[in-house]
Amino acid sequence: MIRRNLLITLTLLGSIVLFSGCAEISNLSTEASVEKGDIITMNYTLMDENGNIVETSFEEIAAKNNITPPAPPLEFKVGSEKMLSGINEGVIGMVEGEEKRLNLSAKEAFGPYKNNLVQAVTIDKYQNVTGTNTTPEVGKKLRTQMGVVTIKDVNNTHVVLDANSPLAGENAVFKIRVESIEKANTTSTSLENSTGGGNGPEN
Repeated sequence: MIRRNLLITLTLLGSIVLFSGCAEISNLSTEASVEKGDIITMNYTLMDENGNIVETSFEEIAAKNNITPPAPPLEFKVGSEKMLSGINEGVIGMVEGEEKRLNLSAKEAFGPYKNNLVQAVTIDKYQNVTGTNTTPEVGKKLRTQMGVVTIKDVNNTHVVLDANSPLAGENAVFKIRVESIEKANTTSTSLENSTGGGNGPEN
């Protein structure tokens, strides 16, 4: 199943855009707090244990750190298996406008590094699906509908794409802010399995 998802990721590269706990509470809303089953929208900054920013959906932080473009905010159903377990647990009880820092273990975050999420494709195929004629650059990150893909290696004929999170196998730090909460009893069933496009944090 994982290999099939990776192949789907590679075929969606034509839609990419190039780029790369203690609570801090401010401007708290009087709305109900987050519960399992709610649909929430959340801005976030993802960092490693040393504070190095991997990605962010906060425009001001992205601009300050030359991250172009910023990741989109995450929209997801709390408790969904598609979202990181540490985030599912960390947002419970938060209210609109609340900020929090989540220190997640590798297990709570992106899990172990998976070799089967690394695949080589020909440079011609890469250029065809991305609509470019440039030589791929090692380290370049591609945002796809299936998540972030990193160019791991390039030779004369092939480019190696890595669909693992940059923090796979490592502890991760999230600074998050809940922007909106849609309670489960008022949520349309069509959104039941919804997740946002902030794909870096998803499993």
